[in-house]
Amino acid sequence: MKLNPLLKDPLTVLVSAIPLAAPPGAEDFRRAARQALEVLQVELEGERAILKPNLTVAETFANPDSGITTHPDFLRGIVDYLHSHGAPSDFAHGECHNAVVILEDPRNHDNDEPRHWRGTGLLELAEATGVELHCPQTQTCVAVSVPHPLAHATLNVSRLAIAPDTVLFNVPKLKTHNLSITTLCLKNLMGVVNAPDRHYCAQAWAELPAEVRDNPRPRAEWLDRATHERWQHGLARRLADTAQVVRPALNLVEGVVAREGTGFQRGRNLPTGLVIAGINMVAVDSVASYLMGFDPQQLIYLQVAAEAGLGVNDLKALRVYMAQDGCAIPCADLETLRIEPPLRVITNTAGEPEIAFSDSPQPDISMG
Repeated sequence: MKLNPLLKDPLTVLVSAIPLAAPPGAEDFRRAARQALEVLQVELEGERAILKPNLTVAETFANPDSGITTHPDFLRGIVDYLHSHGAPSDFAHGECHNAVVILEDPRNHDNDEPRHWRGTGLLELAEATGVELHCPQTQTCVAVSVPHPLAHATLNVSRLAIAPDTVLFNVPKLKTHNLSITTLCLKNLMGVVNAPDRHYCAQAWAELPAEVRDNPRPRAEWLDRATHERWQHGLARRLADTAQVVRPALNLVEGVVAREGTGFQRGRNLPTGLVIAGINMVAVDSVASYLMGFDPQQLIYLQVAAEAGLGVNDLKALRVYMAQDGCAIPCADLETLRIEPPLRVITNTAGEPEIAFSDSPQPDISMG
């Protein structure tokens, strides 16, 4: 894959922004994707493109506009761009079904039953473009050794995520999360792990002392910040392990609509028009987290990833560019791009101020 030389540096991040309609429509999402890719100057060179969005429990929500998942029209913008920038010429006619693949589990259940994808917007995308929808399953995953394990010596990951002659595009959603605080590129890779092995939040919880695990009271009544941070460390070590074996060629955070809250039902959508992109997940997550209102050097999963040598979470060491008139120009003041007011996160810890969101009609299913 070819890329803008300015953006081949793992210390470089691109921030692209578009003006939005109210509310954002399909063309806004597609235009945001195209604008970022044009500035990145992405050009495939015969490789198969694997797109990894955040569609966890998308079948459950069955609403592409929920703000909880990567929007299908953002993916459509990527696919349309790839049609004219290196995807096989017969792809658009449906004759090459493997040219572009959507890799994700839209149900997140511990079984190999076929996913139906209804209500996710991806069936319509597949029908319109010919992309293949692929869910990691036991028979399509392979055990890979983690070079420097922090929690797992091996991981069962989708063969497509690590296959030669493929380009993995990591396409997470810009949103907060009740445990990791922000959930972006690094956490999105959980979806390439075989379902029974990817319950990182639960695995990290199981490492806590018995008196914590077995407390029958609602966690919001007693879970203190120190214990919550210890829990975060368990998740962070697993995210770092996954990032050692699955290396996306490009990360594109869809923030056309950002989401605050738990990461699931309890939350609110905020149209921002943003796309944050780069080749290094830690750098992209650091800039994206900062734009959301967080200090990336205080986020535990980014601390652990940086200590593991996976990237840099110090903004002073990163180079941020802005998309302007089809070009990447140095960002003179990143502060001006921050979302105001900052995104709020619900951690379900004791003493946390209660946040009421008007668009939270259903019970929350977040971890914790």
